[in-house]
Amino acid sequence: MHAFETDARDVGLVVDSDAELSHWRANFRELPHCKHVRWDDVKPALKLGIDACLKANGRDITEMLDELMVRYRRTASESRLEWNQAREVVAAVWVRVWEQNRKCRADAPAEFIHLGRISLGLRAR
Repeated sequence: MHAFETDARDVGLVVDSDAELSHWRANFRELPHCKHVRWDDVKPALKLGIDACLKANGRDITEMLDELMVRYRRTASESRLEWNQAREVVAAVWVRVWEQNRKCRADAPAEFIHLGRISLGLRAR
């Protein structure tokens, strides 16, 4: 599996979008094409990346690129990032969010029962 792919069997994704945006606000200049742009230019692509993760439903990002391009062009009209630059930002968010969730699931206590896309905080007997 590549970094841009998700596993349809993954348990439902959990994203704290405020924390994610805070992380990127402090680190956005490290993103591709973002060294000399303003936060307001990067923020639409970051939000789109977070939203794409939440709406993936087992699809990987490559399956969503056309849809994401249309959404970006519609919502980020004032950003100085063109779509070909913004999609790299979206991809960076995608990788970070999915990797964090994989790590969280690996660190989760064994007493949690995972049922498909639903996670129940019940102790297994």
